[in-house]
Amino acid sequence: MEIKALLVDDEEQCVKTLREGIDWEKLGIQEVFGAYNAVQAREIMERETISLILCDIEMPGESGLEFISSVREKADLNDENVECIILTCYPDYKFMRKAMQIGCSDYLIKPLDGEEMMAVLEKAVEKIRKKFEKDEKEKKLFQEASKSPLPEMQQNIIDGKVIPYIKEHFAEPLTVAEIADHAALNAQYMMRLFKKKTGISVLEYVTDCRMEKAKEMLRGTDWNNEIVSEKLGYASSGYFIKLFKKTYGVTPREFRKASNL
Repeated sequence: MEIKALLVDDEEQCVKTLREGIDWEKLGIQEVFGAYNAVQAREIMERETISLILCDIEMPGESGLEFISSVREKADLNDENVECIILTCYPDYKFMRKAMQIGCSDYLIKPLDGEEMMAVLEKAVEKIRKKFEKDEKEKKLFQEASKSPLPEMQQNIIDGKVIPYIKEHFAEPLTVAEIADHAALNAQYMMRLFKKKTGISVLEYVTDCRMEKAKEMLRGTDWNNEIVSEKLGYASSGYFIKLFKKTYGVTPREFRKASNL
C-alpha cells in the first residue's frame, strides 16, 4: 500500500521543517505534500489520496479544526483511510477536546519534540495499515458475495433501516460504520448496496438531507449561517456556505433574500 501525507500550516517554514526534518521513508510514507491554508489542502486532496494529515489549528480563514472536521466527515461517510494529527502552539483544553471530538489521532504542541513526533506518527501509520488490511479483506468478501444476486430482503434494508436512520440522525456526526451496525451489515457491503439502490453515495445522501434542511431553516428562521451550520452538524460555517452554493448555485444569503421577495 502507498501512504501519502499532507502538512497544513500557514507558516511556510513550519511546513518546510516538517518535510525535511522527519524521516518519512523510515515511517513507510511515500510522498509528503505541503499546503498553507485549507483551500490549498483541499485542492491537493482532490487529486491525491491522502492517508495522513498534520494540520495547524490557527490559520487565516478556515481554522485547522474546521478543516479537519470536514475531512473527517467525508472520510467517515466514505469509509476512507485518513488519520489526522493537530499541531498548535497553545495547549488549550477546549482545542484538545474538540480535536478528540472530531476524531483526531493526536494533538502535538509546538515546538515539536522529535521523539514524541516520531512515536505519534508511527502509531498513526500503524492504524492506517491495519485499516487498509481490514478494508482489503472486506472488499474480497464483498466481491465474493456480489457474484450472486442480492437477496430482496437485503435490498429492502436500505429503505427500511438505513435511510430512516440517516434521516433521523443526519444533523449529528455520522459514520458509515455506525449506520452499517444499525442495519446489521458490513460497512463496505452497505455502501455498495446503498449506491446500487439509490444511485448516490451515503455522503451525497447525507449532504442532500442537510441541504434540504438548510433551505427550511433559511426560509423559516432568522438564524445566521453560523447557527444554521451548527444545527446541521457542520463545524465550519464557511464549509457549509461552500456546500450550499455548490448544491444550489447561490449562497445561503442569496437564497434567503430570494425566498423573502
